[in-house]
Amino acid sequence: MNMLNKLGFITTHRNMAMILLCAISAGALAQTARRRGPIVRQVDQILIESGNPKALFSFFTDDLKLPIAWPMAAQKGYVSGGVSAGNIILEIFQYTDRNGGFAKAQARYSGLAFEPYPLSNALTELQTSRIPFNPPEPQYSPLPDGSRGVSLTRVTLPSFSNAGFSVFLYEYSPSFLQVEVRRKQLGNRLTLNDGGPLGLQSVREIVIVTGNLKKRLATWNQLLGNPYSPGIWRIGSGPEIRLVEGQGADRIQELILEVKYLDRAKAFLRKKGMLSPGGSSLNPAIVQQLRINLAESPKTDRGATLGAPAPRRQK
Repeated sequence: MNMLNKLGFITTHRNMAMILLCAISAGALAQTARRRGPIVRQVDQILIESGNPKALFSFFTDDLKLPIAWPMAAQKGYVSGGVSAGNIILEIFQYTDRNGGFAKAQARYSGLAFEPYPLSNALTELQTSRIPFNPPEPQYSPLPDGSRGVSLTRVTLPSFSNAGFSVFLYEYSPSFLQVEVRRKQLGNRLTLNDGGPLGLQSVREIVIVTGNLKKRLATWNQLLGNPYSPGIWRIGSGPEIRLVEGQGADRIQELILEVKYLDRAKAFLRKKGMLSPGGSSLNPAIVQQLRINLAESPKTDRGATLGAPAPRRQK
């Protein structure tokens, strides 16, 4: 075999090998896509930006007697405090390095933090699903053993976020915090306190309003998987997420709190002047214009005197 024929033979076989390798890789990728696992374990935190975070934090912890996840304290560039609502944490914060900002009596839902399945797996699934994500942002702080290391890692999802609303994955380092242990401890404290004067059991639902429902349903399906019902996702032990038609970019419209007895919760709020007129929600003026509605737990056992338990609300 002359040199030219030999080179042609080698080149041909190299090309065939490359084609075969690409075919095997494509097949493996297709199998991976078919075996796609979940990305999100549950909602971990709802972020609330406030013009007066100390007053709002005090309302939840002093008036409603909700457990403190972490006390209100100054951080670099912001102040923050965490309140447990049973199955999630409400983080109330204010940027301190910005000029202007909210009026003192206003607050808004500004973000949604999802606990992922192991973040490394979740990032692979995001790639497989072609969901854009920003580079992981590790945060460093002192660890329980006295060393300094990564306490948590945040990954922002730009196709779900906008100028007024951030959606991201949020994974604590196990050497810094055991999330499930903290969630159970805070939930137990709420249970021991009988849910405070509202009889709070958990956050039942996060209502997200969107300006293009059909398109956004498909986008959220990519992240959360198949819905329980059209536009409604049940994710782990956290609250449901419900998308509704509205105007503008995605944002949290309201929270629905699940209480043991709705009539008792309303009676407490009415007595304190905190109940919205003619409704089952907190007066927005009391909670800095946030929308917080109440619904009775389907697990409530009212017995023969008070009637049958209320069914879970259908949307």
